[in-house]
Amino acid sequence: MERITEEEEVMSEKETDLESVKIFYEPHPGMLGAVYPIPGPVQKVAHELDGKTLTLREAVEKIKAVTSGEVKVRKDCILLHIGIQGGVENMWRVVRFKDR
Repeated sequence: MERITEEEEVMSEKETDLESVKIFYEPHPGMLGAVYPIPGPVQKVAHELDGKTLTLREAVEKIKAVTSGEVKVRKDCILLHIGIQGGVENMWRVVRFKDR
């Protein structure tokens, strides 16, 4: 699992063309590197997106439907950021995407 650094570009929805069609691949495999595993419902959605071609908006909405965490789009993947009680924060790469 790659680590996301502060220097890497995380785009807001305003900066991202959410209507662009992408191919989704490499869903999060599970634990790998995080203090907490990716939430099960989010991992399930990530696997459902694997190999699918749809807009970024559709993919983001599917992920948002199963989490209260913050969903972010990076230049090549969708991230999930969750702050957990006690000040612990986790960020996972939910799924990668590429141009169709």
